[in-house]
Amino acid sequence: MTSKDLDQLTAADIMQRDVVAIGPHDTLQDAMALMTENHVTGLPVMDSHSRCVGLISATDILNYEQEHAEYNSEVNSEMARHFDPDTQRWESVRVSSYALEEFGNVPVEDVMARELIHVERGTPLREVAEAMVKHGVHRVLVLNDERALFGIVSAMDFVKLFARP
Repeated sequence: MTSKDLDQLTAADIMQRDVVAIGPHDTLQDAMALMTENHVTGLPVMDSHSRCVGLISATDILNYEQEHAEYNSEVNSEMARHFDPDTQRWESVRVSSYALEEFGNVPVEDVMARELIHVERGTPLREVAEAMVKHGVHRVLVLNDERALFGIVSAMDFVKLFARP
């Protein structure tokens, strides 16, 4: 693939169209189950009018659990490690059996990111990559002005693009 070919590609050319999403009133436990089942680390949050209103990531859930865990007095607390794709670092969080049970019923809307990093379908790939770097994220949503979700472009989509024969 030549640089001229790359200059003509847009978000629509490499975005993932088959996107797993969750509702704002679903629970964090539901979100974790969907992420695990579909091998993803983030889910768009869609309202009843099919508009994207947020994004929930595994990092958001772990950070929420860590902030709300009563681990100082918790005998069963353990350290868990997870890779944060946004910071590209391994992080340790304290996880307690009590908190894991308790925070599962929290609605996604209480934890989700509401500021959406997004592009339109016709956005050139260079601008998509620049948005990802500027905001320090590894995925951007592909939305229109009405917040209808068309897909997601992840860092892995760029890797796949360059790995093609």
